[in-house]
Amino acid sequence: MSWLHTWSGLLLGWVLFAIFVTGTATYFRWEITRWMQPEIRQAGTPYDAALAAWQRLDTVAADSPQWFAELPDDRTASTTLFWRHAGPGRRFGRETLDPATGQPVVARDTRGGEFFYRFHFQLQLPHPWGRYLAGVAAMFMFVALISGVITHRKMFADFFTFRPGRAPLRAWLDFHNVTAVLALPFYFMISYSALVIFMTMYMPWGGRVLAGPESAARGSRPAAAEAWGASADFAPMLVLAQEAWDTDRAVKRIEVANRGTDRCTVTLTRADGPKISLNAREQLRFDGVTGALLDPMPPNTGPGTAVHDALYGLHLARFAGPALRWSFFIMGMFGTALVATGMVMWTMKRRARGGAGVALVERLNITAIAGLPVAIAALFWANRLLPVGLADRGDWEVYCFLCAWGFMLMHPLVRPVMHAWHEQLRLGAALFLLLPLLDALTAGTYLRAAWQHRDWAHLGFNAAMLACGLLLHVAAGRVHRRLGIAATATTVPAAAPSRA
Repeated sequence: MSWLHTWSGLLLGWVLFAIFVTGTATYFRWEITRWMQPEIRQAGTPYDAALAAWQRLDTVAADSPQWFAELPDDRTASTTLFWRHAGPGRRFGRETLDPATGQPVVARDTRGGEFFYRFHFQLQLPHPWGRYLAGVAAMFMFVALISGVITHRKMFADFFTFRPGRAPLRAWLDFHNVTAVLALPFYFMISYSALVIFMTMYMPWGGRVLAGPESAARGSRPAAAEAWGASADFAPMLVLAQEAWDTDRAVKRIEVANRGTDRCTVTLTRADGPKISLNAREQLRFDGVTGALLDPMPPNTGPGTAVHDALYGLHLARFAGPALRWSFFIMGMFGTALVATGMVMWTMKRRARGGAGVALVERLNITAIAGLPVAIAALFWANRLLPVGLADRGDWEVYCFLCAWGFMLMHPLVRPVMHAWHEQLRLGAALFLLLPLLDALTAGTYLRAAWQHRDWAHLGFNAAMLACGLLLHVAAGRVHRRLGIAATATTVPAAAPSRA
């Protein structure tokens, strides 16, 4: 069983590390987006934003068969509009609004935190291959967890015998055990739920279990030959929603389907609450022609759907408040450390043997563990340094991320292993520690405004970057000490033989 644990953790360990890092960041993706678009400031109420969004969509997408609007809340500061263009195909338009004025915001184009969310299950690969690879990695993780519990039967006892001062391999194994025990239920939940989320893609016949009676109606679109009909007034629908839902969790999403037909519906979705299942979202449905309140959609109450929605909700953690969200974030960091220590231990055990395989794994470890933070820092630096008016600016930020990571892949090929570790960790530490200074110099008015208005999302992001930089600095210091010890051991001459 030990060999199964070793190889299931190693073969896709680098992919798992990237998934854990970006997935952990996803718990704060809205806050990341707010920092990466400092021009947008929170204002108005969700109901004001809903009216402004409707009016704007009626102006820019009057002939669209489908409208979508994501409204601001305590974590997001802007209104995001989507609409499907008229005609064949699935071409969509997108626009970001100031929630107070209802006018387009002149803000820098960026993927924001959405990049981390998409990357952690698509890996920047063409659809659907990234999702398949992420699914295989999740399966390897699940197998490694089960085999690890069986192999390390004394892991819970070892949890209380952490020995950081012992031999390096012993210390790494103890730390591996500590991170495994601290969040073991979380690891099982996150890896298994990742498999369940895309179960219909891995096993298409499972769609018969999840398909609901209304699934065909939800995906319908207006026939091309139908005459275009007028829509009902939106304001009375919003008044009913305002009376039904308190201001603590107001309307969050607007969806208009089959516009221009007698089958038009308007669905208002309330902001996420404490319920875990995605099927527990509170919605109000209206007839888009008469404005009459419709009966709720019949829920899909089958056991397969119930389990799927509950696990999906657990994985996304949208139900979590600030304290629980931080708990998920910390456990995600433990998972990142768990994967990293496992990969490092594999090379430490085999370094004395040498060989091309060990050398390759060691350099891939450097690229994944030390190089990925450098690439993430490069993404944030690109957000501040690229011209605000640059076309396809969000794509250029991603190109900077990929190029930086590619350079970190080439770097260990021309440097000794320990020097490559040290240099990449130092570079990552410097980039993260200097990022708040860059924020102040390139968007100083926004940083000053964030301090004046107690914008904790913006200020907390800068604090988190300092923490990441300090963590990488400490790691680089430990590697530097190892380099110093190794250099001393090789330069101290052997003792001269004593004379009789």
